[in-house]
Amino acid sequence: MKHSSSFLEKCTVTPIVLALFLGWYASLPAQAFQLQSLDFHLENTGDPDDIFRYSPHARRPPAQKSPETVIDPTVKYGMGLILPQAVQKAVSLDAGYDRFAGLPTLTGDLFLPVKAWSDRAVFVNPHMSLTGTTESFSVGAGFRHLLTSETMVGFHAFEDWARPRGSRDRFLKQAGVGLEFSALPGKFSDVTFSVNAYLPVNERRRIQAGETLVKEAATAGLDARLSLLLPPLIDALDLRVDAKVHSFRGKKTDVHGYQAGLTVTSRDGMFYGTVERGNDGRLGDNYRVWAGITLAFDWTALTRAEMPFSAPYTVSGTRYQRKVRDSLYEKTARKRDLPTDRSERRIALGTRAYDDSVVFSGGFPETPNAALSVQVSQSPWRECMEVVTDSEGFYSGRLPLAPGTYRLRLVHKPTGRASQVTTVVIPGQ
Repeated sequence: MKHSSSFLEKCTVTPIVLALFLGWYASLPAQAFQLQSLDFHLENTGDPDDIFRYSPHARRPPAQKSPETVIDPTVKYGMGLILPQAVQKAVSLDAGYDRFAGLPTLTGDLFLPVKAWSDRAVFVNPHMSLTGTTESFSVGAGFRHLLTSETMVGFHAFEDWARPRGSRDRFLKQAGVGLEFSALPGKFSDVTFSVNAYLPVNERRRIQAGETLVKEAATAGLDARLSLLLPPLIDALDLRVDAKVHSFRGKKTDVHGYQAGLTVTSRDGMFYGTVERGNDGRLGDNYRVWAGITLAFDWTALTRAEMPFSAPYTVSGTRYQRKVRDSLYEKTARKRDLPTDRSERRIALGTRAYDDSVVFSGGFPETPNAALSVQVSQSPWRECMEVVTDSEGFYSGRLPLAPGTYRLRLVHKPTGRASQVTTVVIPGQ
């Protein structure tokens, strides 16, 4: 069986020649990397007039949808040559450049078994991500156990930190737990299921323009994934169904959605195609169709002036049945681009005059469930009423006043805190 990394074992050239070849290969444009994987993408957002028009909800035009991608395949290609196969499965490193933010991007993920037995494994899973807008870090750990030779269950827990790229704000934190299940139901099929729960840990507050209190926190939610390789229905073709659902909620956020797709792969691994449909609370309905070609490269065949590209695998009549034990060392599956719950409330004293009264509102964020004195002044200050702040320190009320011009303020007497003074005019009859 030929494989894209087998030429390293057969190659007899010196390291200098190999380095020159890698330097030349890495300097090729992005299209050159598609010899190994050629993808053709079509997207649809449900527009009846144009079935392949981009979503009107997209935040960027089609030509600006993704950052530069030349660095990413170069890094993956180099890692594939240098690192052993076992390490390649445990380590992933993606680099790029976001031309909109003008910043380099980097994503790193490591799956490290701390202790392994024949039927159990304890692992850690650190992760980092630097995008054009966000910097985030995560640490996770878990345990997996083979119940039988054909079933596996696992448990893992994690904590995440995230904040805007380059800011000095506090990190928003969230914690979560996840469950995994993997089995071989027979007839050369397999099934993998996972579910994760996410809970916010802290809240970030800041005062904007001196008048508005902005509160941000991670959202609580769930996500679940199912991957099912169907029993053989068509010779030389494998059919896999993938489905995902998620739901995240906060005080101001309610995001839920799903994604379902069918992937068809040739038994020799050369051709594949996917049809996918999904819905996201932020971007609406979406459809995707794409296909690709994967080729193995044989260096020795090229030196003999033969065709160096071929199918990655040789079909032997029946497809390969994976071993559940391999699931002990696969990376955990969960969402990382979680929505942030953001709310704004006015803390400066705001007023609105009516015929015979004034309506006011504002906030003392550090003074929850406290009594405030409402004072007005035509000269001198006098107390007219009291209002009580809610659990977050915000207040509102309505004060009847005779026609005239007044100055209004609220005072928290135990601490001496007072709002700014606002002038109110009650029109005459």
